[in-house]
Order: sequence, then structure tokens, then C-alpha cells
Amino acid sequence: MSTTQDISFGVIICAHDMNRVDLLRASIRSVQAQNLPARDIVVVCDHNPALLAVVGTEFPDVTVIANQQAQGLSGARNTGISIVKGGVVAFIDDDATADADWLGILAKAYADPAIMAVGGGILPLWPGNRPRWMPPEFDWTVGCSYVGLPTQNTYVRNLIGCNMSMRRTCLEAVGGFASALGRVGDNASGCEETEVFIRMQTRFPDRSILFVPAARVHHSISANRMRWRYFANRCRAEGRAKAVMTQTVGLQNSLSTEASYVRKVLPAGVLRGITDATKGDMAGLARSSAIVAGLAMTTAAFALQRAKMALNTRPLPEPFKPRLIVDADLSKGLPDLSQVNADTAESYGAAWCLIRDKGKPVKLFELPFDAPTITARDLEARVQSDTTPLPDAAIPQVTGAGAPHVTVVVATRNRATSLARCLDSLIAQTYPSMDIVVVDNAPSSSETRDLIASTYARSGQVRYVLEQTPGLGRAHNTGVTTARGSIIAFTDDDVIADPAWVAAIAANFTYDDQIGCVTGLILPAELETRAQYWTERQGGFGKGLSRKVFDPKTGHRDSPLFPYAAGAFGSGANMAFRRETLERMGGFDPALGAGTLARGGDDLASFVSALQSGYRIAYEPGAIVWHHHRRSQDGMRRQAYNYGVGLGAYLTKQVVEDPRRLAFFARKSVAAFRHLFSPNSSKMDKLPNDYPRQYVWSERLGILMGVPGYLRSRRHTRRVGTHLPMTEATDPI
Repeated sequence: MSTTQDISFGVIICAHDMNRVDLLRASIRSVQAQNLPARDIVVVCDHNPALLAVVGTEFPDVTVIANQQAQGLSGARNTGISIVKGGVVAFIDDDATADADWLGILAKAYADPAIMAVGGGILPLWPGNRPRWMPPEFDWTVGCSYVGLPTQNTYVRNLIGCNMSMRRTCLEAVGGFASALGRVGDNASGCEETEVFIRMQTRFPDRSILFVPAARVHHSISANRMRWRYFANRCRAEGRAKAVMTQTVGLQNSLSTEASYVRKVLPAGVLRGITDATKGDMAGLARSSAIVAGLAMTTAAFALQRAKMALNTRPLPEPFKPRLIVDADLSKGLPDLSQVNADTAESYGAAWCLIRDKGKPVKLFELPFDAPTITARDLEARVQSDTTPLPDAAIPQVTGAGAPHVTVVVATRNRATSLARCLDSLIAQTYPSMDIVVVDNAPSSSETRDLIASTYARSGQVRYVLEQTPGLGRAHNTGVTTARGSIIAFTDDDVIADPAWVAAIAANFTYDDQIGCVTGLILPAELETRAQYWTERQGGFGKGLSRKVFDPKTGHRDSPLFPYAAGAFGSGANMAFRRETLERMGGFDPALGAGTLARGGDDLASFVSALQSGYRIAYEPGAIVWHHHRRSQDGMRRQAYNYGVGLGAYLTKQVVEDPRRLAFFARKSVAAFRHLFSPNSSKMDKLPNDYPRQYVWSERLGILMGVPGYLRSRRHTRRVGTHLPMTEATDPI
């Protein structure tokens, strides 16, 4: 084993800014004053001849050279490595000063030959008081040790560049720092240290990296780094750099330490800020918000950069062929299916088939066209070969005087054509006791009002309500205030309701008086474009052909995230509630839904609210609506992002309303992370091979942006307040 006398240090200081020359002078002098002298000190001036001349003149005993490689911190460090002497190469920033025993403490660690790198603590020197909004968990944004780092000597994955050292042999073996990473000027980028340490650990798996907090340096923080703008830029730069780093060291290595930080350190920091606020330190809320926003910005930048890299490497997809939508009933005989669309002469690639038996859905599958015609016999053979268990018998439908009155609420905005198609399907319902309320949500024209007045109002079944403030949750509440039924169903303006949709919903409410919410099966009305097919293949909106009941008292064995599993219960395009359930829930959250800053999540939150109010939720596959998925890929990208924002907003609502739920989410974060990111998860396994991964990242980005989205939407909703809806054309004209 070596002794400290056997360890020789070469210290490298990289500099680029003439405005920091006084700080650089202090840094050099602190290294010169070490109790254990450095063998040599090298100052690398990064493409700044004036700085080179000044430092070279003032410090004749220090080696002062110009960066001989690409401009930036990585190139400057590699230049210093090429000439520095000493068996250990140490790095300190030009705006940091070291304690006198810095090198001596580092040297003690190197007495163990299994140690290949050692670093220490970095303490901030603020120009005044520390910003009260700045969470200590994010002190890495100013290059300092942060809450979450060990407080005792501990083996780590990587060290922070302001205070790190490495054995020369190990550093040279991996080729130094990656020029694609690292700061250039003041661009706030980073991750070059993390990347080189990961490569070193891979190259030398039997050696370790040691963090020694007592080996301290003091980092001067400039005034501009105390501003929110720098904090945001640094978070985004870190996310982008992490994404680039995955190309060389892989995703798992890049995020192994960060996963624990996100799972444990950050939730604790959010709770700490909230607790501080309850004790009178209102800046605690700002610190909690900064943690959430910082994580969101870092992850968003990571996701976008990964998506950009994926776009540059992904092969072009094969031409897409539309799918023929088939709705056939065994009791009425199965049809022959033609591969050619008689109206457009376009060929179908496959038939997407819903098979019923006396109206009840029993099979759902896709059948490729291997010939110009799929005969009825071929189709029946496919049905018979399907080993999926048949669903249980349907719940009997209620008719006559015992049928509860159902009001169907349709919220809409500027989509008169699709709305007319939806209303026609609702008027054709087989259910005997129902009416329809159309809520026109912040329209930019009178087309919806004119449509109702000219076509539907005289029937007496359809009423028009104007809700001037945008937001789907608010629009639904407006519909509830004018609804006549004891059961209130909700659907979207871009669906076609199956004739027995309302009847199937009502049957569940009369079957079990503990059921407070019913959702149903959502199927594609068309699969004419690749985007529509992607939507359906990745899971669509349907939840299968078997009826399910979710009970708040017993939970659900299929979901460890119950009751917060997104989409487990159904979707807002096909849902219904007892009026008393909605009253106990307090209605829908007006800060959620399309048209708000939260962009969605209103349906997810309503399902959880129903369960939390003590009611069961029934998923009824016999309650079918046919949904027109977005036709364009750009529209689908926006939908993926908006869905993610809505999901993040809905989860944020749960924590805002009861901070104790954060502990539950923290415990389940690993399972949730795997569900979102693992290629083997049920979510990722559903995706078609040609599904754009940038859409996946758009959704992930949206989840993070949903946190500030909900908080902003909640504040906006409080400012707007509540008001009575305006009703127009509600009587026959």
C-alpha cells in the first residue's frame, strides 16, 4: 500500500474569462499554499490570448498554456492532461479556492491502490444572502455539493468537476474527456465529468471512485447564477447533456444515480419546503416549486434531445395501408370482406373486426388481407380459432317505468360537423328516458348555436348551453347544473354512440346501487391513416371486452398503483355518474381538462374522486362509442403531449389536495418509472415497430410539464372564479 509521500499531484485549472481573472488568481494561490505541495500547476486558457498573457506574466512558476484542442472545457482539460506531471491529476475551477489540506486529504485516499479517483465537498460562496427560493437539492446547478450527496466517505459513480482528481493511468486509458460534452464559454452545459467516470468504471471495474467530503473547496457564485433564468438554463443544459451522454455510455449507466435522486431526494425536498411553509417560512413553497420545475425542465430537455437524436437514426417506415372497420354479429351471419374500398378504390391492409353475439361484443381482432376477399367462412374460422375467453353474460337492461332518466352532456367547441354526427347517434338511442345537453365552451363563432337552433332544438331532446370560460372540467360542471337526469353521461363531439350505449350504462346503475361511475368501450370509427392506427395499437381507449368493477374498499389486484393508475378505469369520452356521486365529489375540477393550462386529466381525477367518495366504478364493454382518432401525425404528437400534461396535472392535483399522497407516489416511483421507460413494460410493448419514439418522449415531457401546468391553471381558475352558465335556445324554436 502506498503512502502520501508516494502520491504526486498535478493540478489543472481551466480558465476562459478575463472578467474572472481575480478569482483565477485566488484559485492559483490556494493551490500554491497547499500543505502537500503539488508537483506542478497547469493553467489552461481557453482561446483567450489576453488572459494567457496576464496569467503567464504574473505566475512565472506556473505552467500557463493555451488550449490546443476544440474550444470548451473538455478540450482545455485534455490539453492540460497532455503536459501535466504527477501520478494523480487534480482539477479545480478558476472561480474556486481550496482549503490548505485539500491535496493532503485526497492523497490519504490514494494510499489504497484500488481507488482510481477521489473528489471532495464544494461549498458555495454567495455574493450576499443565499436566494430563499433556491432549493439545496439543486446546488449542483451552481457547481456545488447538494443535498443528496453523501456526508461521509462513500463510493460514488462520479464526482463534480470543481473538485475532482484521477490517477493519470486510468484517465489516459479512457482517452480523457469527450469533446462533445462540457461547457463552451458560459453555455451552462456539463456531464463531461460524469461521462468520463462511467467510462473509467467500465474500463476498470475492480477499482472505485471515492467521495471525501472533508477535502473541500469553496466555489464563488456570481450574481447572475442566483437568478431563475440561469437556474432554468442550467437545468435544460444538464438534460441535453445527459441525453448526448447516453450515446456513449448507455441509458442505464447515464441515469443510475439520478433515479435514486429523483425517487428519494427530490420528494423529500418538496415535503420539506411544504413543511417549512406551514411553520411560517413561505419561501418553502417557492423551494418546493423550484424542485418540481427544475426536474421538469431537466427531464423535458433530456426527452427532446433524445427525440432529436432518434429522428436522425430512425429508418423510414413502410407505406401504410388503411384498415377496414368491421362490426359484425354472429347471430345475423358474418359478411364477406372486400380488400378494395368501393368508394376510393384504395386497398385495405387488414380488417379490424368487432364481433358480437346478439349485440354483445365477444371478439376483437385484426385480420390481414391475404387475398382480395376474406370470405364469411374465413372470418368465422378466425373467430372460432380465437382462444380468448368469452366475456360473461351481459347485465340485463332496464326498461319501462323503472328506467332512470339519463342526461347526456356533450361539451364542444367549433366542431359543428362532427357534433352533428354525434347528436344524430344520440337521438337514435334505444333507451326510453333521456335528454341531451350541448355545452358550447368558449366558442369563437355561433356555428354550434346555429346548428342546435336550426336542426335539433325543435325535437325537444337537445338543449344548448353556453359556457364562456374555456376548460372541459368547467364545461362539464355547466352541463351538470342544467341536466335533468339522475344519471349524467358524458361523451365527446367526435364520437358516434352505439344505439344501446345509454341503455348499457343505465343497466349498471340499476344493477348495483354502490356503483357511482360507469365507463365503457371506445372503439375506432376509422383507421384510415397511420396516426389513427398508431393510436389504436398503442392501447387506444378501450379496456377490453370483459366487465370490471373497481371497489375502493378492496382495491384491484391488477394494479399496484390503484386508485391512481392512469386510464385503468376508462376515458372521458365514455363515462357516466350518478348525480349524487358528482355532488359528493364536488363536481369536476375546473382547473383540469382541454382548454385549460393543464390540457387534460379531468376524467382521471373524476374517477379517483368517485372512488375516494366511496363509490364503485364499473367498466361496461357493452356501452360502446366509436371514436374518430386524430388523422394527422402532427395532431397525434400534440395529443401525446397533451395527454402527458393532463396526466401530470392530475397527479399533481392529488398531492396538492393531500401532500401525504406524495409518500405513496414515492414508494411507487420505481414501478411507474419502469412502466414509462422499460422497453418490456406493458405500455411500451403495445407500440408498433414504426411508432415514433419522439411521441413517447413528448408524452413523458408532458407528464413533467403537467406539474407547473396544474399549479398555474389552479391559480388562474381561482382568479376567474365561478359563475352561472348562460343558456340559450333551450326551448323548442
